[in-house]
Amino acid sequence: MTNRKAMQGLLLVASILSTANVVMAEHTVSSAQAMAPKLIVTNPPSSNGVHIGDVLSRTVVVDAPTAYTLADNALPKKGSKHDGIELVDVALQTKSQSGHTQYTLQLSYQVFAVSTYPSVMHLPVEKLTFTSTTAATIEVPAWGFWFSPLVTGGTATAKKNLLPEFKTPLIDSRADQQRLGLFLTLLIASLAALLYINADGHWLPFMGGAFARAHRQLKRLAKSSKPKTAVEEKQALVYLHQAFNQHYGANIFAHDVEAFVSLRPSFKGMQSEITQFFEASNQSLYDVKTRDSRQVIAQLLQLSKQLRDCERGVA
Repeated sequence: MTNRKAMQGLLLVASILSTANVVMAEHTVSSAQAMAPKLIVTNPPSSNGVHIGDVLSRTVVVDAPTAYTLADNALPKKGSKHDGIELVDVALQTKSQSGHTQYTLQLSYQVFAVSTYPSVMHLPVEKLTFTSTTAATIEVPAWGFWFSPLVTGGTATAKKNLLPEFKTPLIDSRADQQRLGLFLTLLIASLAALLYINADGHWLPFMGGAFARAHRQLKRLAKSSKPKTAVEEKQALVYLHQAFNQHYGANIFAHDVEAFVSLRPSFKGMQSEITQFFEASNQSLYDVKTRDSRQVIAQLLQLSKQLRDCERGVA
């Protein structure tokens, strides 16, 4: 009896110790799992209808404790190939957070495999190695997809199924051509109007009027480097008088201004200025007082331009 009780006691103690070891082992495994990097993989949205040359992208997100570090040399190698699938781009983004680091890895694969019939292909398994007190390796699983050939059969079959080139339909540009023509017409008309208003050349049609000629003569006189004296002032007055006489058909004087305006209605808006010109001309020709001839010539130049605009009907 004594031996049996002793044996039962030993078995009870062994059972308690075994249970404690199991609990401790489970706690250790749970802690290790909690500290291990966590993996999230996002594969392409469609796994069918993939052709040669298509690019398939997958996103790998690893949430790792700060103690784990993913080295650049531990990434998949750009340019590596597996069964006709080439890794054409690798991009890594790192985001540090409290107690852990998030690694976002963008992997782009291009399909160069050839198959004459629809078949299942795979993006390869990738391994990411993290360094810490001990190395940890995470495996990105393979991802299968259906490869669809462009044609079923070989080159001979493809040649038989070639379609003739389709002629690109023409675009109706008549409305644009009309708008362009209208724009060019307006542009040419505007340039012609500006030229007609501002040009001094007597060789242009309808621009060789008497006041246009007087304006050119006054402009040359004003630009001359010679000192402006009473002689040049009287010459400037003569230029304008000659233009008035040509339009009137006879010598015109101050008392003829109203008759001149009746004969040439385009000058009616300048009647007061014309009257002032004849009064000033009489003072200049017959007054013995000296005046600033340069200023007088400049005023006559401005008056001749206004009379030229009336002559051309643009005033």
